Amino acid sequence: MITFSSFSAKDHAAADEYAVVIVGGGLAGLELAKELELRGVPGVLVVEAGPATELEHANWAYPADTALRKWLLPETDTYFRRPWSSATPPSYTGSSGIRQRLGGRSLYWYGVALPIEPETLDSSAWPAVIVDDLRHSGRDGAGLYRRIERRLAAWRGFDSPGPASDEETPMLGPYRLRHTPKAIRYAADGSGRWRAYSPLEHWLGPEQTPQARPRVEIRTHAEVHRILIEGGRARGVVVRDRLTGAQTNIVAAHVVLAAGTIPSTALAIRALHENGALSRPRSSGLSDHMVQGVFVRIRSRHAERLLHHIPPGSYYSPCVTEARSNLFLDLTRESDGSVFVDLQMTGEQLPSTDNYVELTLPLGNPSIRIHAVPTRADEAVLLAQRRILQDAWTELAALAACRAGLLEFGDFRSPSRTNEFVLPETMRTSKWGEPATWSGFLGTEDHEGCTLPLGTVLDDNHEFPQITGLYAAGPVAFPRLGAANPSLTTLALTHRLAAILTDRLGATPAAHQHHG
Repeated sequence: MITFSSFSAKDHAAADEYAVVIVGGGLAGLELAKELELRGVPGVLVVEAGPATELEHANWAYPADTALRKWLLPETDTYFRRPWSSATPPSYTGSSGIRQRLGGRSLYWYGVALPIEPETLDSSAWPAVIVDDLRHSGRDGAGLYRRIERRLAAWRGFDSPGPASDEETPMLGPYRLRHTPKAIRYAADGSGRWRAYSPLEHWLGPEQTPQARPRVEIRTHAEVHRILIEGGRARGVVVRDRLTGAQTNIVAAHVVLAAGTIPSTALAIRALHENGALSRPRSSGLSDHMVQGVFVRIRSRHAERLLHHIPPGSYYSPCVTEARSNLFLDLTRESDGSVFVDLQMTGEQLPSTDNYVELTLPLGNPSIRIHAVPTRADEAVLLAQRRILQDAWTELAALAACRAGLLEFGDFRSPSRTNEFVLPETMRTSKWGEPATWSGFLGTEDHEGCTLPLGTVLDDNHEFPQITGLYAAGPVAFPRLGAANPSLTTLALTHRLAAILTDRLGATPAAHQHHG
């Protein structure tokens, strides 16, 4: 049972053996714990390296400008950590890192909930049985995607985030704009505060205070150093108390890595290497979304023209065929009648052997090193993104009856302007009608994944074939990222893994033919 002491560094009674230990208390880890509890699985432990001192989403706890600054300027955020070094800077430097706190990045994300596009799921990378579960084979006839979308809609408190059909949304040149689905709630007081979905809410009562939940225990300030393995089977984890330095072994029948892509990959590399299943302490395929954008402030007399064609709001349009990307457009009407235009593209970086996570020896106290560069295939996507951004900006300028001009981008590998350029102080002092471009170098979108992919490193049950009882959850397990924000797919696959573990632990009498 979870108690108030579970949210502190105090010692408390532990089970002789847990059914499931989940490494990491972020979106994937807490969603898995929540789902296992709802399915009746006892003996679940979540171990989180960070504290539980603040339990609210950043945009709920702070003014919007402060929340944005905490995300883009990590030195302003107490919980930011980068437990790796980069062999290829600026990739995976700057704002690239983890948020070491209970709730993790689920307390920062913007709630965009898009499924991976059909073109990616239909590729040979994704195992067919998993794609089928995502799309079709839930017990009610709906796939996991649809079921998670329904749950998020119920959490929001309404059934649809936008108009009933795409025909009601505007066009931007050849691109049909759709309302961006977001798993967010707004404050009832009209303040504009909002929060994105976080499974942490399952453990919070009134006033955001921890409340007891049966079957699940949460330990914070607990850093996992390695996986316990006996006879080719995971038997638990070795944990160090970050406050006292004390080290202890926690025994479990099943261990799930959900600590974020790079920390989870490092733990897996060490386990596989020590078990003789990996000759070199390296895992390739590291991928992040490639993002480029432009913002511009348009004066009120031009803003009215633009908003007549495209109302204020958040839109997206798939551009997968042209650029393996999604085009996003946010139009915000300011109090002076002007409009702020935020136009960006989020594209897929394909997994490659050129991009990897490796541990440097000695393995007794390993350090993590990242190698990540855009490949030739990635460069083609970046060029396509820039063409589409130019076309989209030209269309927007025409609708607003203002001058378009050419967009100029620097070298993506070493951009002169990064996503930090969209800080409030920069946006408010930009010149009227002059578009400002930016690029986010690899690692700064915080969507990294693909180093422990399903179908190869993991089997179709999310398990390591070489180490029975060891699993991985989150974008780390994606065979390909696709162009979509990974959160909806992370939630869907987490529910799939919860069904698998429930079956194996015998918590429900019925076996699942499909895992939903």
